[in-house]
Amino acid sequence: MDDLDKILSDYKHAVDVGFYWNDPLQIIKQIESELDEVKQELQKPNSETLQEELGDVLHAWVTLVDFCGFDVKETIAHARKKFEKRFDALQEIIQEEGAADFKNFSRDQKLAFWDKAKRKERG
Repeated sequence: MDDLDKILSDYKHAVDVGFYWNDPLQIIKQIESELDEVKQELQKPNSETLQEELGDVLHAWVTLVDFCGFDVKETIAHARKKFEKRFDALQEIIQEEGAADFKNFSRDQKLAFWDKAKRKERG
């Protein structure tokens, strides 16, 4: 059993004993709360605590995916494939537009290319 399976197993056990969420908005609120804690930890030099808080975000995300009735590993696979497809489109656009110095572009310029890739991917 890998760690992801263990997270799901622990979550399902919690549900079995009555510790569960009633709706997805509660879980989203929990994710937002965990993200607030991540933001706080980003201001501190303790990477161990930051890693723990990121783990809490991951755990809450897994809970939301499962609550919504999706397979967590399948959802991760879809996300990976979507990113790969969009990143491939990004690289094509960079090449088409001759943006050889893309690495040195500003964040806003890079995001503009990313938006083009999204539009290209969607057709």
